[in-house]
Amino acid sequence: MRILMILPEYPPSVGGMQTHAAYLSHHLAAKGHHIAVATYRLTDPAALCEAAACDSRLHFPVHRILSRLGFWYNIDMIIRLATRFKPDVVYASTVFYGLLRSRLSVPVVCRSVGNDLLRPWLGYPFGAASRLFAYSRIEHMVEYCCERADYPEWVESLFREKRFAVMRNAVRSVNRILANSTFTAGLLRELGVSHERIDTLVGGVDAGKFRRPAADVPNTRRRLGLPEEGAILLTACRLVAKKGVDLLLHAVQRLAARLPAVHLVIVGEGRHREKLQRLAADLGIEKTVTFAGRVPHDLIHQYYWCCDLFVLASRVAVNPFTGSRDVETMGRVLCEANAAGIPVVASRSGGIPSIVTHEVNGLLFEENSLEGLIRQVLRVHEDRDLSRRLVRNGLRRARDEFDWSVILDHHERVFFESATRTVSIRKGHIYLPQSQCC
Repeated sequence: MRILMILPEYPPSVGGMQTHAAYLSHHLAAKGHHIAVATYRLTDPAALCEAAACDSRLHFPVHRILSRLGFWYNIDMIIRLATRFKPDVVYASTVFYGLLRSRLSVPVVCRSVGNDLLRPWLGYPFGAASRLFAYSRIEHMVEYCCERADYPEWVESLFREKRFAVMRNAVRSVNRILANSTFTAGLLRELGVSHERIDTLVGGVDAGKFRRPAADVPNTRRRLGLPEEGAILLTACRLVAKKGVDLLLHAVQRLAARLPAVHLVIVGEGRHREKLQRLAADLGIEKTVTFAGRVPHDLIHQYYWCCDLFVLASRVAVNPFTGSRDVETMGRVLCEANAAGIPVVASRSGGIPSIVTHEVNGLLFEENSLEGLIRQVLRVHEDRDLSRRLVRNGLRRARDEFDWSVILDHHERVFFESATRTVSIRKGHIYLPQSQCC
């Protein structure tokens, strides 16, 4: 099968979207499919060299042709690429490219992580002057200014209504959408997407890589600069409002009276780092908290291995300028914690319940509830039978439900079903794959 993959976020840049894109493209190529990747172009010379080295090791072409600002310019560029490549199916990692279905006359499958619906970022969403905004010097200048200001919240309000209009048209056009949680699937249904066009597919973790070995934990902690004794709580996230790290800091202050050797490790960066460091100092727990900063994904498993509990205290955050919501639509770090054999405590927010089933593979507390968070942390610490059961069930779910092998095989099956159905219609009869019947 010939698959054109629109993966705006792609290595060598890092992040959850890039990880998913890399695993999926490599999996499909290894299975013998002919694929081509379209992704964002790069302007920084160092990044260009790194990307060239990365692409040279691949067995499929990566076309770095997309603009971060000119959406309709990107549509034109993809159509040109598709005309040459002649795909059987088009896959996009965001819903916006569902608009290609009517322009290419081939099935389009999109993935949605929820925030592309709640906060659609399409750069400049108009057709007029789209090529101008895609001009590399203008794009570089705008991106540089936004980065210097740490992408201020008012930027999101620009052209907001047009972005939503484009997104709504796109989701109504696409053949199939792979939603990352039941929460995201619900958002899609609210936008008018029929049930049969939605597949809910949670997870994405290399369960084997994250499985904790019988390692020397004190040595691992020492190597990472962490206390060798005591209970270590870990969270890994962007340091933004929706992650609830401030709530977690307040919980650690309260927990110190019950768990004198408790220590919190925060892996991640974000615009709120300095604010959170000041809060830790104000609470008198600055020596009880380690801000580890950004950790490469191929090293983060070591932090899981030397902690005793993983906590994700996410909440719904509302943009004061636009009123748009920022929500934890799944939480891949929870899959990683399960795979690492670490007990999990998380808020009952957004798509988290698609990953964590209360008292099965983790414990849930109500969003923004300090008392609830503290109570569940203490339960895990004091009830060893409960802790062992959560770990056992988490390992099983990571292997059977969240592992990349499961996720990628499902993607491939949807591609085959979409392409087969289209071919059957063109031949004059409609064939519905078994999963869509009845």
